[in-house]
Amino acid sequence: MWGVAARVAVRAVAGLLAVALLTGAVWLAWWLSAERIGAAMGLGPPDGVVLVDHCYEVSDSEGNSDGTDCQGQFTPVGASADEARPIVVSGTAGKHRAGTRLPVRLVRGVAYEPSSAPAVKYGIGAGMALVMGAVPAGWLLVGVRRGEAPEFMTLVVGLLIGFTAVVVLGIVVGLLAGLVELAL
Repeated sequence: MWGVAARVAVRAVAGLLAVALLTGAVWLAWWLSAERIGAAMGLGPPDGVVLVDHCYEVSDSEGNSDGTDCQGQFTPVGASADEARPIVVSGTAGKHRAGTRLPVRLVRGVAYEPSSAPAVKYGIGAGMALVMGAVPAGWLLVGVRRGEAPEFMTLVVGLLIGFTAVVVLGIVVGLLAGLVELAL
């Protein structure tokens, strides 16, 4: 039925699509999460200091606790107190008393104090993006290698296993990071 040239072309397209999926997933994970994870982990020098006014619990759209944010006045490194501006510190390690000075890093206008909560949250998001690219790419590459399309249920099961693994790993890392933060 199909000629050899058509099979080679289909394999080449599937291989290129797999590479595109992997590249897109890595780019998306990097673009969405890398800077935020670095800031939340405290990598690099602080961009400034926030003088805390008050802290409050944050909830997601379903009413579940989503950590603690603090509002205060941000002063960039090397600037005077006159140049302070209001800012919210996202995902703090806990509630801080008014007057506490927090060294923060800025990413896209959001301030982060070193804390595991946002790092784990963005790490899980990056893991999900990588699973969405890596599993379909692997599924396509199996088809390229065998010369026939693998079963669709293999893709579905692979995605479910990948998403479950990311969530479980995120929970374990979050618990370990929380224990380390408590110990410090």
